[in-house]
Order: sequence, then C-alpha cells, then structure tokens
Amino acid sequence: MKFSIRGIYTLASAFILFIQPSVAQENTVELAQLNIPHVNLKLEIDGKLNDAIWQQALDVSLDIVNSPWNNKSSPVSTSAKIVENGDFLYIAFIAQDPNPELIQGFLGDRDTRWRDDLVGFKLDTYNNRRLNYEFFVNPHGVQHDAIFNEMTGSKDEAWDGIWQSAGKITKTGYQVEIAIPYHILNFDDNDDVKTWAMELVRLYPRDTRLRISHIELDRDDSCWLCQIPEITGFKDAKASKNIMITPTLVASKSESREIFAPTTDWQSESDIDAGLDLRWGINANTLLNVTVNPDFSNVESDAGQLSVNKTFSLFYDEKRQFFVENSEYFSSNFDLVYTRNIADPEYGAKLTGTQGQHSYGAFMTNDTQTNIILPGNTGSRLISLDEKSESGAIKYRYDVNDDLSLGVISTLRQTDSYHNFVSGLDSKYRLNDSNSFQAQILVADTKDSAQFTDSGQAENFNDHAFKIQYEHDSEYWQVFSEHQEIGTKFRADLGFMPRADYQKSNVLVNRFIYGEPDSAWQKMKFAGQWQILHNENGELLERSVSSSFSIDGPMLSLFDVMLVSADKIGLRRHELDFNLPIDNSIDGNTQRFQENQLVIYGYIQPTAQFSTELELTIGDKIDYVNDRVGDITELYGYINYNVNKHLEFEFSHTYSNLEADNANVFTENLTELRVSYQFNIYSYLKLNVVYTDIDFNLDNNPSAYSIKNNNLSTQLIYAYKINPQTVFYLGYSDNSYQDDRLKNLTRDQRTIYSKISYAWLP
Repeated sequence: MKFSIRGIYTLASAFILFIQPSVAQENTVELAQLNIPHVNLKLEIDGKLNDAIWQQALDVSLDIVNSPWNNKSSPVSTSAKIVENGDFLYIAFIAQDPNPELIQGFLGDRDTRWRDDLVGFKLDTYNNRRLNYEFFVNPHGVQHDAIFNEMTGSKDEAWDGIWQSAGKITKTGYQVEIAIPYHILNFDDNDDVKTWAMELVRLYPRDTRLRISHIELDRDDSCWLCQIPEITGFKDAKASKNIMITPTLVASKSESREIFAPTTDWQSESDIDAGLDLRWGINANTLLNVTVNPDFSNVESDAGQLSVNKTFSLFYDEKRQFFVENSEYFSSNFDLVYTRNIADPEYGAKLTGTQGQHSYGAFMTNDTQTNIILPGNTGSRLISLDEKSESGAIKYRYDVNDDLSLGVISTLRQTDSYHNFVSGLDSKYRLNDSNSFQAQILVADTKDSAQFTDSGQAENFNDHAFKIQYEHDSEYWQVFSEHQEIGTKFRADLGFMPRADYQKSNVLVNRFIYGEPDSAWQKMKFAGQWQILHNENGELLERSVSSSFSIDGPMLSLFDVMLVSADKIGLRRHELDFNLPIDNSIDGNTQRFQENQLVIYGYIQPTAQFSTELELTIGDKIDYVNDRVGDITELYGYINYNVNKHLEFEFSHTYSNLEADNANVFTENLTELRVSYQFNIYSYLKLNVVYTDIDFNLDNNPSAYSIKNNNLSTQLIYAYKINPQTVFYLGYSDNSYQDDRLKNLTRDQRTIYSKISYAWLP
C-alpha cells in the first residue's frame, strides 16, 4: 500500500485553519458537586411521589436551556429529586407546564417515543468521560435508555437495562419516578464514597424542541460529557444481585412451498428450541454473558431498503440482546465488529469490563453459517461458505489521561478451510476543548477457501488499512477532515467494510447561525463538503463537491436543500461481461460519468399527534448494469399519526424511477405500514406490512430477467414485556412473491411462532 501525501496535506490544511483561534478556548467553569443522600427506605414506583423517602432527597432545579438556545433561562419550571438506598438510585422529576393539554406523550414500546416530552439523566459511573448511560422517561412512564460513546460520538439505543419507571400527567404538568438498580451498572466496586458524573435533562418539544438542563454547557467544548458535574455518595452501592439466568423457549411452525414447481403443496416443519442465557456480574467492573442454543432471530422485521442499482452491501442494525449489551466496548474508527454477519450460532460468550484507566472486552461465538462480504472499490458481494465457523473479537483501551486514549483490537473468523484475522491500534487525542484527532491502523491476514478462488486452490494473503481524522467542533464552526486507505487485499470479515483498494480524502465544513428565543427560526446551517477517492494505484474513482443549507422553523420543522456534483466511474468491463478476463484496472477499463443532483428535505409536526417528512432527489444517476448515466427521480414520504395515546399509524413510501436514453430503465416502489396498539407500557399488538414493487423495462434494460419483481411480507405480533428479558411473544408472518411467471402475488412462506423467556435473579 502507498501512503498518500495528498491525504496528509488535506488533514494538515484543515488543522492549521482552525487550531490557532481555538487554543485558548478551554472551559474554565467549575461546577459544584452534588452530594446524593443515602436513606434506608424503599419506595413504590407509581409516579405519585408520596413516599417518605422523597422528603430526604436532594432537590435540584433544571432552569437552563442549552439547545437550541445558548444557556438561556427556561420558560417552564422543572425540578428533580435524587436519593439512594444502597440498592437503587431513585430520581423523580416534577415537570411543570403552563399548558398541560399540549404535553406530547403517548404509550409505546420501549425506545420508541424519543420525540415525546421526556425527562431523564446522563450518568458516567466511572467519571472518565468516555461512556455514559442515558435514562429517559415520557409522561406515561415509557422507558428510553442508551449508552453514549464519546470516543466515537455514537449512541447505542439498542441497549436495554432492567429498571423501573412510572409517569403521571397532572393538572400542572407531569411527574415521573425512576429506580435504577445498581446491578445493571458498571462501576468501581469498593466500600469508598464514589464520585460519578450526572446531568439532569428535560426535553420540551413545542414550537421548537428545548433541551433543559441543570447546568450550562459551553458550545466551544465539543465534549458535552466532559462538562457534566460530579456527584458523590453511593458508599454502600453494591452489585448484589449480580447473576441473572434467562431460560428461553421458542416454538414455531413454518410452511413453505416451491411456487414454480409442477406441484405447489405446502411443506411443513415444526420446531421447539430451548435456550439459556447467563448474565454474571463477576464484580461491578466485569460482566460475563454466556448464551447456549440462543434464539438469535429478530422478532420484528427489518425496515425495508431500496436495493435496485446498488453495488455495495446494505447495512442493517443489530437488535439481538447478546450482541447489543456492552457492544460499545468493541467500537473503533473502522466498523470492525458487525455482528449481523453472525447468522445462526449455537453458543456465545462475552466478557466486558472497566478497571480504572483500563477497559476491555472479548467475545466468541460459533456459527452454523458463514456469510462473508467480499469488498471492492466499485462494489461488494455476499458469499457463503458451507462450513461452521468461529467468530470473535478482543478490544482493550487505556486512558492515559483525560485527553489521550490508546486502544488495541483483534477480530477473527475461521473455518476448517478459511480464516480472516485482523489486528490493529487506535487512538484519540483531544488537543483542547474544540479540536481532536483520531487514528487507527490495521493489518489483516486472510486464507481464502478454495471455493472462493479462481485457481480452485486455497490462497493466503495479507494487507493493511489506516485512517486518520481531525475534528474541530465549536459554537459557530464544525470541521471534519479525514484520510483513509484500505489495501487491495485487505478484508475485515467480521466487520462491515464493503470497500477495499481505495484511498479517500474528505473535508466537511459547517457554519452555524443561531436565532433568538422569540424568533421564527432557531438555527441555520451552511455546509460544504469535498471528497476524492483513488484506488491503490492512484487511479481516480470519484471526486465530488456538495453544498447545503438547512434551517429549523416553527412547529418543530426542518428544511434542508443540498446540491451535489460528482465525477464517478461505472463498473469494470469484466463486471459487465462475465466472459471477459478479470482486469481490476480503472483507467481504460471503465467509463467516467458526471452526476449532478438536487436533494430537498422537509419535516414538520403541526400537532402533537401528527408529523410528516418528505425527501426529493432529482438529477443524474449512473445506471451501473448498463454502463451509462440516466435521470433519477427519488421521492420518500413518511407520515406518523397517533390517533390517541394507545393507537399509532406509521406509513412510508419510497418511489425511485430511473430513465436513460429517453426511456424508462426501472421503477421501484417500497411501501411500509406499521400499526401499533399499546394496551399499556407492558403489552402491545403490532401489524407490519412491507411491499416492494419493482418494474423493469426489458427493452431498455436487457440484463433484467423479468418485467415484474414484487414482494409482500406481513407480520402480526402480540407482545407482553415485564422487562427486556422477561417477555412473551406470539406472532404470525408470511411472504408472497410475484414475477412474470405469476399472474398474482403468491404466498410462498408462512410461520406462526411463540417465544417466552424469564429473567431470574437468584
């Protein structure tokens, strides 16, 4: 691999431009500690706030709006009460509202009501400003939790802790009670007074969405987590109930049929599987998860995605609890751990923990399937190896001080005839409040099975990759610059890295302008981006520039317009004609096209019950299969309507139409309907319908084999959840298909299934 001087120059230029005026921008505000009282009392979590323990709680006022306003006084009154008893951290919120009829709060499943009125808090139990828990509750007690990773800037909303909450709407607003058991938290387990960090937050969506806090936040300090004040206490806090055993029973009956066969009889298969999950907090610093014969299926279907004219693999979020819990311990600059690659394991074990300045994580699973993303610089493809495999990862991070962190990571996937080992170093360094660097370097060793090679013999190869990033984040300016290079033979088969053999340099600049609290708009953003991609031989893959403008307005509205101009290549000749010999060169082996696109986006929520968004893309688009440029029109629309606090409708439709040589190439329609009736915070009934309708013009798209390609999937689920691990599901799903050989949509699969699990704390 050749190291690119161009990429280093890009980073250096952005750094010099913004580092000098920011050196003296250190935040010097000292915030007083909060001392959390210890009281040997318990309470019933019912939202009434009438238990005696609240009389001895610490009272804290939330009266500062720090987004979108810059530390202005709050227009509404909010107070919090904090107390603990050695087993639980208790927090109550009293959220006053001059117009309680405007409160936005509906019943819903966990983590689905982030746009409602919310109260909650952020908690850094190691006080190292690297990770924090987030716990939020809406006026009906619906729980929302997440783990925020300051190192990567990402929030993991799939994490689900077992805690208690209750909410109640009153004549003057609403109030909430929260109980966090210490056994779901990671912290230094000792008999000393502990120092953590906490921010209390209220989210107040009306004409604009106000973030109300008990502290001021400096916008010139990009690390908001670093500014959260300390809290002390918790001397008797113990992870006492540190073992959780969750047996699971899954029963299903599936029927399928070959709809193109002479006989189309249904073939039936019934299955009953028992599994066991163990969650053992060895101490408050270290957690062990073990799963045996797990049910690793997703209960709810993934959201639909457009798939026509895409050359790279699609990304799907992880939802399975074993992989989700403490997944932030494995995060790094590159996406090296993408656990959706692991399809059907028989067992798994994971160890994660933090001790002082050291954080560590390791996991290992097997898999009865072996699916691998083969990367490239013009596209990727998914291949399967008919062998059982083992997959695992190890990550270690050392926090040298508040500004510098160093990490080591290693991943593996292997079978009897194949392996992929990746190892690397990563680091993040904060120069000051507004400027930071991140870097990672990786090496990969791969042995490909003879099934994958052109020679029919197993092949061994290795390569490396690296990425370096600079970020400036202050009140009025945001600059992101990066350079990365991924070698021709580099593969990270456990991760999601669908590109290889490319070098990328990228600069993004955002300029913010803020309105006054009484103005019709609150924030404007002007943005510009430049990026360039080459392969390892220096041949140009893509060059693009874009500019955009966005503004938020009344009724929680947002408007954004973006112009993009890109110079891109099509597919190589052998990728268009499989009879030609493989030639991975770019110059003289691909055509170059110019894409100019206009993207317009809008969102508005005129009432608490109704919101809608719309996105339109028009302009040029490469028709990859036919190696030409066409005209694209893509329209996405979404409607959300809460009929009442129980019933919610979500409807979305995406229309994509490509024309080339004055004729249609394809038209793709993706329609989703999701209807949910929430009986209470524990149980719901959901109907999910996803319909894809693809029409190809065979006269102008000779590579297509059918005019029609339609797919309909439906799903009906009843769920009762006492907590994220103690659950009962009963569901039905089916799938129907249609192409030119079928006159109508024909059902080819249907399943009825049930799942029950119980989290037992000995």
